[in-house]
Amino acid sequence: MKKGYKIGLFFTLLMIVLLIVLIIWKRYTWREQLPDRLLEENSEIATEIPDSADKASVSSQNIRTTCDTICIYEDIDQKDGTVVISEERIPGKYIDMTRADFERALYDDSKQLSLTDKERGFRSQHLELFSREKVKIVRIYDTTVEEVGYYIMAVEGKICVYKQDKETIFFETDLMLYDLPEVVQREVLKGKYIDSELKVYHFLESYSS
Repeated sequence: MKKGYKIGLFFTLLMIVLLIVLIIWKRYTWREQLPDRLLEENSEIATEIPDSADKASVSSQNIRTTCDTICIYEDIDQKDGTVVISEERIPGKYIDMTRADFERALYDDSKQLSLTDKERGFRSQHLELFSREKVKIVRIYDTTVEEVGYYIMAVEGKICVYKQDKETIFFETDLMLYDLPEVVQREVLKGKYIDSELKVYHFLESYSS
């Protein structure tokens, strides 16, 4: 009886040890496989949910102007910083364009200026805002009137040609003040104004030997 009891107890303890080993092995195996499972699950989730940033990018690329798009012009004069803003229906040549198309069209237009733009001193333009509802174009002008004309002046008896400001020398000549008629000498001493480069050369040639 005693012997049978001991054998039964031995097998009971053995079963308990085996059960503990089995539990530990199962737990270790589950932990080892956990990263792979999580990776698979995350991959499935990523596949099911599209990237919102990519969606927005694709959506913005597909936006096109329509005949109802409002075109806003912001004209800036570099001369004094004046800003003039105007609105109008988008010109027909800009209808049904993506942002990339529109920017290329503005670049091409900058190379083919109208007479009005040239007279206003057009410098550059760029697209500041783009959507289906409205676009905004910033145009830079410079209405500063360029001063033209030259002054014939005498420096230490030598005839020199100066630009409009009377300070920037245009070129020196070999002509001397005493080579000119007395009346012309008096004009030159005050600063004789000539309104074009061609007339300057004609003047100098007429008194050169």
